[in-house]
Amino acid sequence: MAQVDLLPAGDMLSVDKALRETEILISAGIILSSLEAMCRPEDVEDGGLLSWRIGRTRSKRMVRGRAAKVFDLLFTPPGIQILTAMRLTASTMLLLPGSRQVKAAAAAFLAGSNVLLQLRTNYGADGSDHVNIVVCAALAASKFFPNDEKARNACTAFIAGQSVISYFAAGLAKVISPYWRDGSGMQGIFRTKTYGQKQVGELLQKFPWFAKAAGWSVWAGEMAFPLALLAPKPIALGLLGTGVSFHAGNAAFMGLNRFLWAFSATYPAVAHHSKHLRRG
Repeated sequence: MAQVDLLPAGDMLSVDKALRETEILISAGIILSSLEAMCRPEDVEDGGLLSWRIGRTRSKRMVRGRAAKVFDLLFTPPGIQILTAMRLTASTMLLLPGSRQVKAAAAAFLAGSNVLLQLRTNYGADGSDHVNIVVCAALAASKFFPNDEKARNACTAFIAGQSVISYFAAGLAKVISPYWRDGSGMQGIFRTKTYGQKQVGELLQKFPWFAKAAGWSVWAGEMAFPLALLAPKPIALGLLGTGVSFHAGNAAFMGLNRFLWAFSATYPAVAHHSKHLRRG
């Protein structure tokens, strides 16, 4: 009979607490994004913004041959809606208490189906999609080692490592860009139709120094994030809190709610491997 993970928090190892918290956060984000997709079926219709008839023209393999027929079946309605519904089901299974085997299958499916969604369209794809793949793959792998704490620690270390590298790389890409150093990058983002916010955009245009300061704070915070693994507890907590606040602000002003859930899901692993935040 399958074992169900219902241990009280006080009886769980530190690594298992981190993995469980990661499960909750990543699955909540996927549930939200799946519901959003299901509420906008017109986006994936032939005349929609994410039409597969247009998306498949990126590669001849997607248009011709047997593979093309499989892709057409999977990536056009109702196939794409079925895939989304299956992701909703799998993420719910990962969120709720359940057997290790069921959770392993759910996490593996979420990682694999996210790769399929990336294949379907690269329009609108962002860092949160890659984080979802990394986290779900690591969660699935952790379920194969129920009696090996070191292996489960390796899975959380992988998540934590990917998290700090992602932040540092994003900050480095910004700091070498003159548009982020002079503030015009921030002004440009908030003037776009997709990510813009009129009031914020007008404020940044009116006060260029504020746009520059905001841009510098973004890349400086991203490049400093790896210090969460080594810095004293107040600084490490401050970096994690700043990260959550940053993504919450992006969700509120830019509509990037997937970033909030995806990157926050890596924080339990970062805290677990932090020199001064590790529990138990």
